This record gives sequence, C-alpha cells and structure tokens, in this order.
Amino acid sequence: MRNKILGFAVLAVVSAMVATGTGTGAQAQEPSTTIRKTEGAAVGAEVSHPAEWNVEREPYTYEDTYGYTLWYPDTDTAHDHGGRPALRVALAYDLEPEDIEAEVEGVMTDYPDLSLRRETVDVAREHKGVAVGTIPGSTPYTAVYVPVNGRVYKINVYADDPERRGLDVRGRGLLADVRFEEPTRSVGALDLPDANSPEALAAPVEPGLVSEEEAARRTATEEEGTARISAAPRGGGEKEISEGCFLADPRFWVQTQHGKLANENRWKGRRPGWTRIGLYNYWGEYTHGDLGYGRCVSNGYTNDKFAIDYFLRRGDAVFSPFKSGTVRFAGQRDSHKNYGKFVVIETEHGDEKYVSMSAHLDGLNVGKGDRVSEDKIIGFAGNTGAPSIPVGDPHLHQAFYRNPSYVDGAPYGGRGLQVVRHHFLGHAAGDRNGGVYTFGRKKKSDRTCRASIVCGKGYFISN
Repeated sequence: MRNKILGFAVLAVVSAMVATGTGTGAQAQEPSTTIRKTEGAAVGAEVSHPAEWNVEREPYTYEDTYGYTLWYPDTDTAHDHGGRPALRVALAYDLEPEDIEAEVEGVMTDYPDLSLRRETVDVAREHKGVAVGTIPGSTPYTAVYVPVNGRVYKINVYADDPERRGLDVRGRGLLADVRFEEPTRSVGALDLPDANSPEALAAPVEPGLVSEEEAARRTATEEEGTARISAAPRGGGEKEISEGCFLADPRFWVQTQHGKLANENRWKGRRPGWTRIGLYNYWGEYTHGDLGYGRCVSNGYTNDKFAIDYFLRRGDAVFSPFKSGTVRFAGQRDSHKNYGKFVVIETEHGDEKYVSMSAHLDGLNVGKGDRVSEDKIIGFAGNTGAPSIPVGDPHLHQAFYRNPSYVDGAPYGGRGLQVVRHHFLGHAAGDRNGGVYTFGRKKKSDRTCRASIVCGKGYFISN
C-alpha cells in the first residue's frame, strides 16, 4: 500500500444479532433487550449492538488500515483469554478500488499451502465486495475488500469454523448490517502510531531490570556446576502422541522463562523468582480448550493443545525458552488478535523446526530477525489481547509448535508440541545448581515442584 492518508469514513454497524454462541467454544447467550450505541468523533464510527457485545477502539493504525473490532460478549470460558472477535471494519486508506485485485492475489499468494476461497459477496445490502479466506491464525478470518465511492474498506469476518472455506450464514449476516457514510475526519488527524511501531510495542520497564536479570542468567549459564550444562537423558527422540500432537525429544533444551525478580511480594513467605504452572491454562484445560484453542493438527489455527500459562506481575522479565534461536515475529497481528503482543522464536532440532510462542506481553525487547540466546529477555509480562475483554491477570501464555507454517513470521498449522522437561536456575529455590523440572498430568496443587518429582497444574516453580 502507498503511504497516503484518505478521510476516515463514518461507519454504522447495526448489530441486531443476539449472541447465540454458534462458534466453536462459545456459550449460548440470552437475547439482549438493551441496545448500546458506541460512537466517537475521533473514531468516526457508530455501532449499535446488544449491550453484552464489546467494541475495541483501536489506539493505532494497522498495516495502513484503521477501524474497530466488534467482539462477542464476555463469558466464563472466554474471560481469561479475551473472548472471540466477530468483525473488524476498517478503512484501507492507502488503497484505491483498482488496487483490490492485486491485494486479493497477494493474500492468496501468502498461503501457498492452503486452498483459500475467493468470491464476490454482498455488503451493506447495496455494495459488492471481494472475499478471500479463511486466513489462518489464533483468530482466523475471511478478508472482504469493498469499494465505496472511491474508498476501500477491509472487513475481517472472524471464523466460527476455519476448516470451512468461505463465509457462513452468520458471516454474511454481519456483512449485510454494515453501513457506509461519507468521511468526516481524516485518519491522519488522529495522529496514531502503527500497531507494530516501536511506540506501540514499548512498555514501562523498571530501571535496571534488564541488565540485572540478564546478568544473573548469564552468570548462571557460565557456571559449570549448573544443570544447564548437565548431560541430557539417554535415548530419546520425539514421538507422535494423541490427537496428532508430538512429544518433544527429552534431549531438547527448554528453560523456565521468568526471572529471579518475578512475582516479588506476591506470595507470603516466598522470595521473588517463583511462578505457578498452568494458571490459567494447562495443556488444553479451561479457557484454551473451551474456546477451541486446544488443537493439535489444524491448518487454520495455531495448535495450542499443550500451551501453558504462568502467573507473573506486569513488567516481569520474560526470557527466550531456547538456548539459541531466531525471532520470526515480534508484534501484533489481526489474525492472532487474542494473543496481544507476542514473540515467535524458531530453533532447529535435528531435521525439525521447533517454534516458541510467548503471548500477552506488555512490551517487547526484541525484533523480527534477531538472534537470541537463553540469557536474552524477549519481552515483559502483561495481559494484552482484546482491550475490551480482559485476558485475566498479567501472565505469560507459552506454546510450542512443531514445523508450523508462517506468514510474515506469524505461525499457523504444523503440530502442537508437548514439552515435558524444563531447565531452571534455582535462585528462588535457593538451589545454586539449578536442575530440570518434569511436567505431567497431576491433580491441581500448590506444592513446590522439585527436580525429583513430576509436577502439574498449580505447582510452584523457580526461575
């Protein structure tokens, strides 16, 4: 897209639909009798919708578009991971109507391993748009490009079933309720940063935190007595497990990612440097499984069956999980909206690509293409995701994938990867030699994990 700013249109999305929860993992909602109108001159958008629905007012532009996202209502299953988006309506201010064909062809070229569907669809009951999808990610969608009086709109219709190509009845109904009017204010007048600009990806950091945490980890790495250079278990090799996921080779090196200052003053009687395994999510339980994120082999989603969450304070350091790797993505993406700010790192293990996803970060400390090692802070813990639906207390969402595909470095497909062995330093535990934790299926507990036992959801682990 060329860098020019056109006027931003006043959009009217009249969402008379009720939240019936037809998508994967959604819970049925009772029809609302209260209609809320969301408006704002700076945004230039007006939305009437059931009171339970949420409107995300974007504080940035995204890839030369500017708009808003309508989210399904908060539910018990959705609450801790941001729920599900329904529709993003945005002005593609750098596109002309004659650019749509090339834009659609470019989208289809980005996903050579998928059979994206292209079709002409009705929008706002009086316009024709070109739809292409389903575009994969943690929040897959069909992109619809609509020419309106010399302007172009990009509308993301988020998928209920990403394995089904094209729009379903619900998606077509959402498009029918869009209304367009003449612009009243330019996007340029809003003076907003791009979603992946340094300004948008930065976060306040305690003075000296990065240098102190990285120095401590670097020192531990260099000490010969630590378990970080201990011999790997004999035998090994990865293996396919239930639902098509893979169990990582036990010789594959992964470390706990929080620092020695993590969760300071959080738990009475515990020094800094502790966190708990699997709060909120542990290997497909609770929110991720209920929302449909607990997948192993989907080509349309990120396969987060064996993702784990770790409680942290906002701003706590998050390290790379790998001894070495390359940052494939660092930022925000509309196909992965509920991850907020996230970092993707790739490393090699034999002939396979093992990939890390660290999400909900408050700010980033690396960029795409960076080479990182085990003593590199990649970001800082937070709860970014859907601004209108909190993703719970600040925490790290950590997933691993085997041989995923990418677009611009953001992963999809491949296989979910279960990592059982996690090296730790031991500052919090008072064990200067560190060790290796083994994760498994255990009854939820607030016990302290040790290298000699199998630990599960709720167990305390040291940095």
